[in-house]
Amino acid sequence: MYVKSPSVYDGITEKPKVPNGYILYAVFLPIIGLFLERYAYSFTVAAALWVLVVVLMCVSCALDKRMLDKHDVNTVMLGKSYLFPPLYIYKRQVRVGGESMLCVASITLIAGALFTNGLVKGLLMSPSRAADMVPNTAVTQLDNFSGKSQYSIGECVSAYSSKDVDWQSEKKSYGYEVTAAGEHDSKSFKIIFKLEYDGFTFHAFLITGVEQDGKTLDADGRKDFYKDVFINYGNKADSSSQAGSSSRADSSKEN
Repeated sequence: MYVKSPSVYDGITEKPKVPNGYILYAVFLPIIGLFLERYAYSFTVAAALWVLVVVLMCVSCALDKRMLDKHDVNTVMLGKSYLFPPLYIYKRQVRVGGESMLCVASITLIAGALFTNGLVKGLLMSPSRAADMVPNTAVTQLDNFSGKSQYSIGECVSAYSSKDVDWQSEKKSYGYEVTAAGEHDSKSFKIIFKLEYDGFTFHAFLITGVEQDGKTLDADGRKDFYKDVFINYGNKADSSSQAGSSSRADSSKEN
């Protein structure tokens, strides 16, 4: 009568010689998912990708279990643990006397993918984060800005305003609306930014309106405003920087 090997490797009998192809695929699938996520262009596509990753991990573990059966390895202790890949990998390695590092790698990669994927980052997005993000974004990232600038939006707006800029954000159906309010030449102004965000990626980032002293500027007025704020600021900043450098150089010579 033929009897299958013990249900757990006992350290005495010869280790089962089985391939690790399926299990290695399951271990590295989270990293593959993070790589492919870069090409997802919407929340729906990203969500479908991660559902597929989880399904494929379970399928890989199930195929590995079937492979163990074909190699006459007793898989009773494994049960349906393939539905929870980290547990399956642990039990599987205990069963075949394999390296525990494979289980550690699986847990580490799953945790890394869980906390760094775009969907989880989307859950952390909030009006306050949007209000912090806009001023730190390069001017060239604006969809309706075609000029050249090496500065951030916050740098330009702060330089243009004679007082501290008040950044506010509000959640909208399309994403977030961020406003920057300040004062220039004794006139108040407000810039309205639209962030079209689906919970995973930004589809649009543009200025939808500008107000001066409570009046909404027309297209020509906005064009002149953009030039003053986002282009002329660069010349002023360069001049200020050069003046500062000259002043420091003169001070050094005097000392």
